[in-house]
Amino acid sequence: MPNNEILDQYNSVKTNVGLFDFSMEGKIIVKGPGRVDFINGLVTNDVENLENFNGVYAAFLDKNGKILSDCIVYKFDNFLLINLSIIGKNNIIKKLKEEAILGKSEVEDATLKYGLFSLQGPGSTELINDIFKSKIELQIQYQSIIIKTENNDEEINILIMRNNRTEEEGYDIYVPVSYYKDFKDIVIANGKEHGLRTISNETYNILRLEAKIPLYGIDFNQNNILPEVTEKAISYEKGCFVGQEIVARVKNIAKGITAKKLMLLEIDSKEVPEKNAKIMKDGNEIGYVTSTAFSPKLNKAIALGFINKRFYDDGMIVIINNAKATIRIL
Repeated sequence: MPNNEILDQYNSVKTNVGLFDFSMEGKIIVKGPGRVDFINGLVTNDVENLENFNGVYAAFLDKNGKILSDCIVYKFDNFLLINLSIIGKNNIIKKLKEEAILGKSEVEDATLKYGLFSLQGPGSTELINDIFKSKIELQIQYQSIIIKTENNDEEINILIMRNNRTEEEGYDIYVPVSYYKDFKDIVIANGKEHGLRTISNETYNILRLEAKIPLYGIDFNQNNILPEVTEKAISYEKGCFVGQEIVARVKNIAKGITAKKLMLLEIDSKEVPEKNAKIMKDGNEIGYVTSTAFSPKLNKAIALGFINKRFYDDGMIVIINNAKATIRIL
């Protein structure tokens, strides 16, 4: 079971607002006249028809349909911003830079140029409005806005994105690294009236598992094809992209059936299993656990894990460490 500090952080996100620091996540900026066509031909979701100041969840694949990284692509008037895990960024930044000239684009690794804070919880909108002294309403997931402010007579552009990283509403905030400390101090000062708590990685792990959010490099990697993990990152109507043939074959020929799928497991026990714990059915191993946590909401352990074909039905009962577990689709 989580200790009192973790529970206090958890409850703050559930009832008020929590501050997360995701500054070490990858950030790639793509500019140039061919930027939209360039990235649209590489990712699995539709960037071409994306409206400015909106984003879309997508993935970069290799030619065999294996996942190089999942990501969020945001579209602005004169640039694209790609947010992805640091592992995923390392997988693709070299590839993007090598192909950028042919794509009439310029690619910049902006990971260390921007801090990335996230406010998550039912009080996040009110706190955002207090911080920026204006009413900011981003209604849909991955919607964004640019706010101009000043710091020591320097004009600062701050990007705010609607991004729910938990079951509650939330916002990602990108700030230039030169403004990182000052902005964090402003958030904490304004957050006192909102019950703001700074959230640890351990608490985040609980919250993101309850929200059925897998992480690249932890729950899946470049050994997995995208349909094994999610279809939320795929547009079946857009034009060609790298790895499309494999994705289409799974959809049209295999009818969505893959050798294994990533699923949520609700475990009838308060004991949290280890990563890679075996998932059993009728005495046979049918899968393995990728990440785990104790869920205060369910008062039981939960996990993400890959389960073999013929066994990944919603509601099916399996066994993990001698405890019953119920499969739930992501």
